[in-house]
Amino acid sequence: MSLRLSSISIFLLGFLGCGGGASLDTSVPPGQSSVAQGNRVLGMDVKEVPAATYASAYNQAVSLGVREVSVSLDWLLLEPTVGNYDDTIANIIESFYPQQNANLTLVLRPLDTPGPRLPADLTGLAFDDPAVINAFENFLIHLHSIFPSLNSSGKLKWIHVGNEIDANLGLDATKWSQWQTFFVAAKAKIESLWGAGIEVSSIIQFSALTNRDSKNLYLNLLPDLDSAVLTYYPLNSDFTVRSTFSIEADFDLMANSISGKPILLQECGYPSSSVNNSSELTQADFISAVFNAWDKYISRINLIDFSWQYDVDEATVDQWVIDFGMSGQANENSFKYYLWTLGLSNYDASEKLALQRLREELQKRSWIK
Repeated sequence: MSLRLSSISIFLLGFLGCGGGASLDTSVPPGQSSVAQGNRVLGMDVKEVPAATYASAYNQAVSLGVREVSVSLDWLLLEPTVGNYDDTIANIIESFYPQQNANLTLVLRPLDTPGPRLPADLTGLAFDDPAVINAFENFLIHLHSIFPSLNSSGKLKWIHVGNEIDANLGLDATKWSQWQTFFVAAKAKIESLWGAGIEVSSIIQFSALTNRDSKNLYLNLLPDLDSAVLTYYPLNSDFTVRSTFSIEADFDLMANSISGKPILLQECGYPSSSVNNSSELTQADFISAVFNAWDKYISRINLIDFSWQYDVDEATVDQWVIDFGMSGQANENSFKYYLWTLGLSNYDASEKLALQRLREELQKRSWIK
C-alpha cells in the first residue's frame, strides 16, 4: 500500500528549505549464519520530519547502506488535464537526485491502490483506449525532457508503471488485459526514451500471490515485466500483524510462484503499535526475519525497500484514512495505527528498536557503507 505521493508535499517543503534501549537479538536462528551482502540493494522510503530535513534524512539513509530511494507520482498530479503539465515536482527531482549517492526508482501511477489516476478529461476511459495510451506516451516524452541531468547521471534505474494494480484490477480478466495493452505500450515508449537499461515493471501486492485466480492473472502479465515487483506488509485482514515466523514461508511463496524474473520488494514494512498486536520489539524481529529470508533467496530477490524511515504526523495519517475510504469502517483505528507506526524511527526522530536492529543486520552482513 503505497502512500509515498502523500509525502511529496513534505519533500517539496523540506528540499526547498534545505541550505530506545537494547533489543533482544533474534537476528540469526541457531545454526544459521548471515550471508554477505552480495549484489543485493537496500532501499528505504526517505521521509522528512521536523528534526530532519529531507536532505539530511536522505544522507542518514545512505550512511546506513541505502542505495535506492523511490519517488511515487500520480499521473493526475503531473498532468491535471491532457497536455496541461505541472512540472513543479519534476523540476525538483531533476535538481536534487542526479547529485546523490543512491539510485532512483520512479513509480508512475496512472493506476494506484485506490484506483485510476488519469488526467481529468480521461476519467472513465479504459486503459487500452487509444486516447489514454497516446496521452501517457506524450506524458512520458514530456517527463523525459524535464530530466536531462537525471538521464545523463545514470541514477535512474527503475521506472514502475502502476502501483498495487491488483487492488483495482481484481479478478476481472478484461481489466487485466486492458492494463497489459497499456503497459506494453508504456514500456516500449520508456525504452525508446531512456534505453533498454531501465527496468520497467508494474507493482502488485504480495496478497495477489496468495489467491490462485489473481496469481494466474498476474502471471499472464509477468512475461512483459522486467522484474516481479511487490509490496509486502504481512497483515491480517483486520490490519493486525501476522507472526514474524510466517516471513520465511511468504518468501518461499514469492520465489516458488515467480520464475524467470528477479524479485523486488518495492515496499516492505511492519507497524510497531500495540493496536496492531505488535510492538517495537516485534517490529525489530520483523527486520531480522526479512534479512534471514533474504539470505535464503539472495540470488532471487535483488532489492528490498523498507517502509519507512520515520513515522509520519497524525494529521497526515488521518487524511490517508479518508483517502483510502476507511473512515467509519470497523477497522479504521487499526488501519490508522498500521500507517502511523510503520517508521523505523519515531516522528520526533528518536530511533525505534527496528532501526537499531537494521543496523545490526547490516553490520553482520558487511553491508557496503
